[in-house]
Amino acid sequence: MRESEVREHEPLVREGSIRLRDGRRLAFVEAGDLQGAPVIFLHGNPGSRYMRYPDDKVTYELGVRLITPDRPGYGKSDFQRGRTLLDMPMDLEQLANELGLGQFAVMGVSAGGPYVAACAYRLGERLTGAAIASGAAPFNRSGAMEGVNRDYRAAYTMATWPPWLLHPLMSMHDRSVRHQPDRAFAAVLAQCSEDDRKVLSDPIIGSQVKSFRFEATRHGVQGMIREARLLTAPWGFPLADIRVPVHLWYWEGDSIVPMQMGRYLHARIPHTVPHFLPGGGHFSIYTHWKDILTTLVRG
Repeated sequence: MRESEVREHEPLVREGSIRLRDGRRLAFVEAGDLQGAPVIFLHGNPGSRYMRYPDDKVTYELGVRLITPDRPGYGKSDFQRGRTLLDMPMDLEQLANELGLGQFAVMGVSAGGPYVAACAYRLGERLTGAAIASGAAPFNRSGAMEGVNRDYRAAYTMATWPPWLLHPLMSMHDRSVRHQPDRAFAAVLAQCSEDDRKVLSDPIIGSQVKSFRFEATRHGVQGMIREARLLTAPWGFPLADIRVPVHLWYWEGDSIVPMQMGRYLHARIPHTVPHFLPGGGHFSIYTHWKDILTTLVRG
């Protein structure tokens, strides 16, 4: 079939799940050009397989097959007790094998960023590329909270609390979000930069953000709690040993994951391509979606 004929079709979306070797279910969504270049997208926290740019035609026209899995304990993916950052690359490798992928790229936003680093460390030549957008850096270091806004500074601190104390608080917060989604969304807007508020004022993007947040805790907050503790603990692998080139996308207006986190990764991962941009905010992945994917799949 000729390229022009392929592009006349509409982008497709399909849901699926696989059984991993240990019996857990891993759920995922594929979107865009399902015959295109495979990119596994790692969502934020809270997040789910429904997180992506809402207009799938944009992803389709780039020739990208976007595969977004629920991490363990989110959405329809089974919880994995005691998991580490380095467990996720093994799950993704099994997913890639099931989907018949040889090589693939990885892209992560916010809390998904550390998993991109873990994949780059562990999967090596299996990857065609890697990109981190507004991704958290290790917290066990001096100056880790520099530039973080008050609410998220408190959230990162609470993430270090023991699960027995954190669980009731996060459960209560989750019930509030689920019962009053508009109020919860207004709270997100209050913490954002002006650029972020413009992005999220788009009703399609706003609806999508509410949707992936709602799905995240379908079966409770266990996944979120484990994730929070993972992000604030030592990552468990040396950044200096990453040999895969990693694109880093950060914005000056982001006070949730400030640019200093990107600069920290840039200084320690040997082969990075920095995209440190003025303005923007934590949700600038939506305004730069096309740029991020283009540099990832086309170099």
